[in-house]
Amino acid sequence: MPLTLAEAQRIVAGAIAEARKHNAQISVTVCDAEGRLVALNRMDGAAAEANHGSIGKAIAAASFGKSSGASGLSGDIFPLRTGTVIGEGLPVDHRRGGLPVVGDAGVEGGCGVDGAGGGEENEACARAGLAMARTSRHDR
Repeated sequence: MPLTLAEAQRIVAGAIAEARKHNAQISVTVCDAEGRLVALNRMDGAAAEANHGSIGKAIAAASFGKSSGASGLSGDIFPLRTGTVIGEGLPVDHRRGGLPVVGDAGVEGGCGVDGAGGGEENEACARAGLAMARTSRHDR
């Protein structure tokens, strides 16, 4: 089943809740498997530039099905499923903070976070968002 808006909103809510625990102001993006944005939220006080980073990290995670910061990823090579959005000029960011959304059928999208205290904290926020969505998956 494709990623739904309701699930994307749960991912965003979980990431923002985790950011608040760290006193961080983040931007969080959820995209579908093709890299198309489903949800994007920027917390009050987060830098506007964090949007660009969160979008790029979500697309990278959806493209490769692994953490956006995984070693060995190259910006020159990407799967065809996200080629259209990359060709349209959307960013691909290989810094930590993006994780794939994985369902029964494989990669359903990506969650990208930027603006926290560094890659580890960004990734922790993304992981918390995914965990919140997983707890609600039975409702789908």
